Amino acid sequence: MMAAPGAFPSQMVSAPVLASPCSGYSQPQQCVLRAPGPVVISGAVQNLWRPAAPHGAPPRPGVQIQQAPFAAPSIPRPVSMPVQTPDLPPDLAVAMDLAKKSQSTKDGRDGAYRCFMESLEAWGFLAQLPLDAAGVLHVAAPFCHDFFEAPHLLPFLASRFLRPGGATALEVRGCDVREQSFWWGAWEKWAQHTFGGRIRLELKQQDLVLSAQPPSGLILAAHPEVTNGGPWLPILENVLRSRVKGARCVFATFFRQEAEAAAQICRSHGASCEIRENPFYAGRPADEVGTFHRFMVILAPAT
Repeated sequence: MMAAPGAFPSQMVSAPVLASPCSGYSQPQQCVLRAPGPVVISGAVQNLWRPAAPHGAPPRPGVQIQQAPFAAPSIPRPVSMPVQTPDLPPDLAVAMDLAKKSQSTKDGRDGAYRCFMESLEAWGFLAQLPLDAAGVLHVAAPFCHDFFEAPHLLPFLASRFLRPGGATALEVRGCDVREQSFWWGAWEKWAQHTFGGRIRLELKQQDLVLSAQPPSGLILAAHPEVTNGGPWLPILENVLRSRVKGARCVFATFFRQEAEAAAQICRSHGASCEIRENPFYAGRPADEVGTFHRFMVILAPAT
């Protein structure tokens, strides 16, 4: 598939290449919680489950649930209300508390995500990303759910690209067919508080069946459940359509058969790609549940 119209100029930026990603992470624990059936929202199948929050407590981060052929839920991370800081909005205080806790964990979903990003960097995926005329790197996170990866992804990108000779700023846009009002607002405030104007985070409701996200140089698409039915073909088509010339795109899946289905769609639209496994799960059973970001469909740079 050709790059998006209005492709960025030829400015490029690269992240340093790691020699040995994912060192020091403990292996994930298998989850046994079972999930309910899919919920159909605005023409797109979403598998969502959210436990009720105790009265007066912030909502817990949601969990995307994998359905057939295996139930692959994850036990939601509990969120305790932090000590109140008078000069901070409550949702910002909650996001800051969760971000601090997330940075100290090396197992489960957090460890898998950090290993996912470090592996992409080590494999050269983050080399020569296209910037716009102002030197801004545009990042897209389609079907982002509650954007739990914010406290990992944004500092990671900042340390790699917001440096001398790198990008002048990052524009990070996430979307999902179902709005996550508490967490989206909290993460947007956290990004502004933490990075100022150098990282601009926008999370919005959008049905990717109907329209594509703005043109982007880096696309991180987590868990398109292409084997579960629903309009995933037009959704992935619109994800591919938002790539500018030279853009890099990766789809992360729970299971290999999902990765193979996503790769088939990408190849049918002229995108060369390969499938790799997240080293975080090396040696784990192929049918293990709850394996977030286990398989990666890595696309070649958009032409």
